[in-house]
Amino acid sequence: MKQLDTLEELREGIDQFVERWSKIQRNSVKAIQAVTNTIVQVDHLDGPLGKLEGFNNIRENTRGKLIVNLFDKLVPALERSIKQFTKLMKNFEVLRQKASSIQTFAESLRGNVTDSPELEDLVGFLDLIIMSIQDILSMFESEFLVKITIYRDLEEGTADMSVVSNYLTIYSAEPNIEPHALEKLLKDLDEHFELLRDVFAGKTGIQIPDVYTKVSKRY
Repeated sequence: MKQLDTLEELREGIDQFVERWSKIQRNSVKAIQAVTNTIVQVDHLDGPLGKLEGFNNIRENTRGKLIVNLFDKLVPALERSIKQFTKLMKNFEVLRQKASSIQTFAESLRGNVTDSPELEDLVGFLDLIIMSIQDILSMFESEFLVKITIYRDLEEGTADMSVVSNYLTIYSAEPNIEPHALEKLLKDLDEHFELLRDVFAGKTGIQIPDVYTKVSKRY
């Protein structure tokens, strides 16, 4: 089954995508942590300066130097990460195209369920697989949009310190990627794949009708 091979490639591709994403994110967080001390220093400028209070513009001058230092380090660090994430999203598009082709195939099978009711369980398995894959891909797509928005705003250098601090927290926390939810989706995906393999291996009572072969040849 060509479609089963495509699904196997898709499943492997998702694992590789998630692993690569996690690696880039870990490196991103390390880069962010390296500049958070500067943000703390900027915040402390609002506190007492003791005898230094008598020096003209010392608070403003120090703040300016720290902010320049912050952006000089932060923007290039995030730029490296964004470039890696952007490159990885090309693989994302490949995964989405493969998922779309399987969905189209499943819809074609669904159109024959009336004449071949045996297809219903098979289509159901494909639906479950497609739903899990789409949920996973949507999770990462949403997070990428957050990251690119944060980077572009920081690149412009117009965000104040409170916004920068919040941005870095959101960038690190990845609110659109919930580890337990992702783990469950990947687990469900494996279970659905195993069911599908069993069907084609003849280990279940589900029969593959002749119409399946006809539809499969068109894809």
